[in-house]
Amino acid sequence: MRALDLVRLVSTGAPHRHGPEDGGPRPARVRDGLGAAARFVREDLPRRLAERTSEAALATFLTDYVADREEKAADGSGHALRFAARNPVTTAAAVGAVLRLPRIPAVLGDGPAGRVLRSTLLTRHLGGLTVASTGVAVLDVPADGADYVVGANRQTLRRKVRAAQKKGVGYRFVDDPAERRALVERANAAEQVHADAQYRNAAPDNSDLLEHDLWIVATDADGEPIMLSVTPVDGEWALLRYFRTLGASPAHSDARYLLMPVLVQALAERGVRYLTDSTPPPQLSNGLRHFQRMVGYRYSRVALPRR
Repeated sequence: MRALDLVRLVSTGAPHRHGPEDGGPRPARVRDGLGAAARFVREDLPRRLAERTSEAALATFLTDYVADREEKAADGSGHALRFAARNPVTTAAAVGAVLRLPRIPAVLGDGPAGRVLRSTLLTRHLGGLTVASTGVAVLDVPADGADYVVGANRQTLRRKVRAAQKKGVGYRFVDDPAERRALVERANAAEQVHADAQYRNAAPDNSDLLEHDLWIVATDADGEPIMLSVTPVDGEWALLRYFRTLGASPAHSDARYLLMPVLVQALAERGVRYLTDSTPPPQLSNGLRHFQRMVGYRYSRVALPRR
């Protein structure tokens, strides 16, 4: 194909056909084609690249990857490298999206909360890279916790909270050590018989929860615990270490939405600005990923100072 034909193909989207219907002198057509190509390189190409490497595009890529992995779990062909080989363009765009993610500094202490946060962020996956360097789900905690539920993007969350309240779901903070131990036992038992096999654990160990201070339990209309939230807090950072229902019912499900504003308000009062999840994004189920996106989590990289 001649260079002139290539210019026309870029500018018109169709091969050029010579003939009297072309119209206009050849130099003008060449100039117009070159101008269109220049505009594409200057304007359209950067915009398309930005869209393909955005945080939202990365979220879509992860959703597609997890769906593929779950679909091919039976024959073992859902491996990350095989998915990348089948989808080279979107995988390359996802790598670009990771590199464009904002980097948030995290200065962590040496207490139990700081240690578990650092351990989570420095977990290695994807060929030995850390979770902090490849992106993790982070929720920005507003200075005023009441601002969290404001705005059109929280409309679904507000509706779910009202649904939970209509079912009689409430909450309370748990400070009593004996009740905390009893809740750990209840949480372990709930994991052993979880209705969803991917969340079932034959031998759960949640004894580390007792090292942390921020405990919230959701209760049903009779006051029985139906969900447990335990969140290590270290300076401006917090970790969603445990945020699970203790059974299966519509009230249990709605309790997740009711507790999110409560947790964010409690974190804001403690000066926390960032809440991150304990599960690396590629390992999270798409159901939980949808919940994360809906309540405000977005992907960021985390910069940890050398110790």
